Amino acid sequence: MSNVARFLPIFFFLIAALVCSTTMTRMIDDERTQIGIMSALGYSKGAVLAKYVIYSGGAAIIGSVAGYFLGTFLFPLVILKAYTMLYNIEGFIYIFSPAYFLVSLAISLVCSVGTTVVSCRGALKCPPADLIRPKTPAAGKRIWLERITPIWSRLKFMHKVTLRNIFRFKKRMIMMLMGVAGCTALLLTGFGINDSVANLGNFQFDDILTYDISVTFSDEITEDEISNVSDELSDVIEAQAISMSYSTDVSANDVYKTAYYIVSDDDSFSDVISLHLDEEEVSLPTDGGVLVSEKLASMLDVDVGDSITVYTTDGEMAEATVSGLVENYVQHYIYMTGEAYEDIFGEEYEPETLMLRLTDDADHYSVSATLLNMDGISAVTVVNDTRQMIDNMMQSLNYVVALILICAAALAFIVMFNLGNINISERAREIATIKVIGFHKSETNDYVFRENIVLTLMGIVIGLPLGVLLHAFVMSQIKVDMVSFKVVISPISFVFTVLLVILFAIVTDLILRKKISAIDMAESLKSVE
Repeated sequence: MSNVARFLPIFFFLIAALVCSTTMTRMIDDERTQIGIMSALGYSKGAVLAKYVIYSGGAAIIGSVAGYFLGTFLFPLVILKAYTMLYNIEGFIYIFSPAYFLVSLAISLVCSVGTTVVSCRGALKCPPADLIRPKTPAAGKRIWLERITPIWSRLKFMHKVTLRNIFRFKKRMIMMLMGVAGCTALLLTGFGINDSVANLGNFQFDDILTYDISVTFSDEITEDEISNVSDELSDVIEAQAISMSYSTDVSANDVYKTAYYIVSDDDSFSDVISLHLDEEEVSLPTDGGVLVSEKLASMLDVDVGDSITVYTTDGEMAEATVSGLVENYVQHYIYMTGEAYEDIFGEEYEPETLMLRLTDDADHYSVSATLLNMDGISAVTVVNDTRQMIDNMMQSLNYVVALILICAAALAFIVMFNLGNINISERAREIATIKVIGFHKSETNDYVFRENIVLTLMGIVIGLPLGVLLHAFVMSQIKVDMVSFKVVISPISFVFTVLLVILFAIVTDLILRKKISAIDMAESLKSVE
């Protein structure tokens, strides 16, 4: 929570800053005439600037205060809900941090008031007579696509107009692309965090530890005991392998961690535990070395070829060479052969654990009860219990992920609505003109919103790779001692992200159609002079 809270608000602030800057820049451009009149009447530059600074600053202060109290109440409630799935938390106190409020307020004021000052000072440099007149339209230019004759000549007239409008007004295009790309990246990051966190149990117990039950015998396993288990449960056992397993310390570079040691010489070991790295299978080393899980190697700051200090249950320690790394997501593991164990510790390899993978229709708990009634068995562990516990832990984070997604979705909608609204306001005369020359309502709407759809699709194309990078960065910051998260985004998350952004664009266009219909042709086409 701490790591996520440290950097994720930065991206929300960046997108919100885009909205603030775009809105205030547009507002000052719209009121050029009023600024010119006030300057001509004798108002000082400071007085004119104060009007807009007070407006933008007031909005920033009101928004910061409302957001501060809403966030202080809402976000802790969601996080509390997540933690109460695992822990019994009786007391809950709201803490109102003045420092957080001041930081949020300062950033909001910089985004709103700072933009206002820059835009307003630029306008006030012009003489009042120039401000009263409409801003000179940008000179008409050919866009780069017109130079590609085979493509340009095959486009329809309205499609040519759309492309001209998109690429001629670069500031509007960049703002739209930045807004849509940023929101797309945030949405994809939210979905990606869910994919990486919620599927942790699947990654660990479907891809790596594929056995279902671990059977611990009182002494070293004998052939007769293995035969008894196989005969009794022959109809439900798919695969089995024997091993020696225990939990104790491992150290390197003055770092000490607890790890599970798995020692086996069984040829069927790979049928119950799949060792791999980057989708490449890794076998138990035959050179006397050990395999170490990636997260453990990272925490010990060791790599292939380095030495680590390993311990037995009796506290005996020895040096072992890291022969390879393997993927693992829950707990830390060290794997070695029985021969390597004997060479490293000088002790006899005595396997006492039998790992069983059962058929899909087997009742794990019924099998567990049957095993406990057999002679020589001291304990039976059902892997599904551990898996369920991990799933519950990861499920608790879904509330936080959902909150991030909701905030990102709301911000995406606000950005697209704001940019679309500004686009229509800037082009009121243009829209009124095409209405006057005979464009039907549907044609007028298509004329405006076709550009929005194209820019939205372009923003999505830019935003998806940004989302992948942002997700990788976010996951690198979420560090838990005994857990390693797989940085993965499922294909369906890409689909959901694209569909959501397109849905926001469509909803925005439907809402803004009313604004286009409300444009007064005669009023919009009147000359200021």
